[in-house]
Amino acid sequence: MITKAQAIALGANHCGSTCIHYTGRHNCTRIIGKRGGVTERITAVRPSGRCQTWKTRPEEFRLPVKYGLYEHAEITHRNADEWHVASDCPIRQTLADTPDETIGADIPSAE
Repeated sequence: MITKAQAIALGANHCGSTCIHYTGRHNCTRIIGKRGGVTERITAVRPSGRCQTWKTRPEEFRLPVKYGLYEHAEITHRNADEWHVASDCPIRQTLADTPDETIGADIPSAE
């Protein structure tokens, strides 16, 4: 979930390479194939403008985001639970919790 403070910080630095993940249609997933190949299914977007806030409605915000060349969306207080910052992605956290020796344990060596 993205908070208002995160949205303001992301909008202030929208020219950077900050990545946001959308989980409205599907969650971020990692699929490991039969031969050990890893496929990640992530919908990544980037901020395309500053975060808009209102003095009369302090809890509301609107952050425009861009996906691909022509797709646009916005993160608001209503749909903030469908978005998260790439650093808070559950895939990244589960990979960090996995010990290094178990990641490639079932792949035979080429010796």
